[in-house]
This record gives sequence, C-alpha cells and structure tokens, in this order.
Amino acid sequence: MENLNTNSQTNIANLSTLYLPRMLPLKEVTYHTGLSSTTIYDMLDKRSKRYDPTFPIQVKLSKGRVAWVEGEIAEWLNDKIAARAH
Repeated sequence: MENLNTNSQTNIANLSTLYLPRMLPLKEVTYHTGLSSTTIYDMLDKRSKRYDPTFPIQVKLSKGRVAWVEGEIAEWLNDKIAARAH
C-alpha cells in the first residue's frame, strides 16, 4: 500500500510540472480579440503607428506556422477590460 501512495504522489507531482499551454492560431486570436489579422501584425511591428508593446508575441511553431499562448491573449484582454474602469 505504501508503494501505491508513493507512486500516486509521484504521478501527481509529475502532472503538475507537465503544463501544456493551449496555442491559438491567428484565426482564433482574431475571433477572441475582434481584431483583424492586419491590425494584429501592425500591433507587433515596432515601425507601425498601431504598435502595442503589451500585445503578446506569437510563437514560431514551425516554418510558416505561428500561434499565440491562450493565457497571454486572455491576460491582455483582461488588462484592456480592467483599464476601461480607470
């Protein structure tokens, strides 16, 4: 019985360290933010008038494929919502 408890605790510890972030493709980012893909890429471009250093940077997953971390997009949106009250 002791081994079972030890193994269970080890498995739980391993699961807590194996966090897989959900990645959002551009189509989902545009859906959730209400922004166009052009606006999103302008917000990431330091030379653009629409540049927003607070907008999450995409992650390159492979050649020609990028995505955004869902939690970072959610946090950015929540910050925008919170800012409207001030």
